[in-house]
Amino acid sequence: MENFKVAIVGGTGNLGGALALRLGAPGVKIIIGSRDAEKAKQAVEALKPKLRAGEIVGTTNREAVKDAHFVVIAVPYEGHAQMVADLKGQLAGKVVIDTVVPLNKVKPFVPPAGSALQEAQQILGDEAPVIGALHNVSALDLGDVDAPLGDVLVCGDNAEAKQKVIEIIERIGATAYDGGPASNAYVIEGLTGVIIYLNRKYKSKHGTIKIAGIGKH
Repeated sequence: MENFKVAIVGGTGNLGGALALRLGAPGVKIIIGSRDAEKAKQAVEALKPKLRAGEIVGTTNREAVKDAHFVVIAVPYEGHAQMVADLKGQLAGKVVIDTVVPLNKVKPFVPPAGSALQEAQQILGDEAPVIGALHNVSALDLGDVDAPLGDVLVCGDNAEAKQKVIEIIERIGATAYDGGPASNAYVIEGLTGVIIYLNRKYKSKHGTIKIAGIGKH
């Protein structure tokens, strides 16, 4: 894939900004979205000095998704359903990458739909495929383009869209694995709670996951 554009809605947070820096390193065009266009532009100005390559702009969420090929949902779970609903009707022909983890005071839980990914897919229906990824990667490491990344489990029911997301993950320097269908998302999302606990227990900010015993793929 060449010359593709990625919109990050809710992109003014830690994960959104870190992902923008990682994607920008190999030259991807990034569009930071926010409900407030001015807030998005301020986030972009803060990121520009750290951007190694690529192009980054800031605008409203609705404007951000218009020209994007991929749309990353990077908001706290509390705003997840509303964010996806706000974008419904604008995502045809795009791939939605859902990074959201249902957490209540940093403890994971299973939402009524089964997972954040399944919640988003229920809202969007057949409009766009939703693929889950990047749940278990530290924003601190993601934002440091020279830092090694752990493995990334990618899940979803659309095989073609999932493969495209795997290629993006590989492009930013991580090893991506096909983590199965959307029904596996609750397990992958829930691992974030385990990693948060480990980071606190062992006084780290770099906890991640590694897949062993599979070899090259």
